[in-house]
Amino acid sequence: MKITLKTTTGDFVHSSEILPLNGYPEVIVWGQRVFTISAPGEYREAFCYVLPSAIAHHPYPELEG
Repeated sequence: MKITLKTTTGDFVHSSEILPLNGYPEVIVWGQRVFTISAPGEYREAFCYVLPSAIAHHPYPELEG
């Protein structure tokens, strides 16, 4: 599946191929940047915040470290 990542204003960032899935993912994480789907195969950059408590209180402690 081919995807295109764009800034919030629609400027080109990156194109790539991802593994074929049943549909396009809702979110793509590329490095420290987050993109949400805006059309099939097209993603716009979104700004997100990771809550510190989500890291400190991992729901599956057996998977940590």
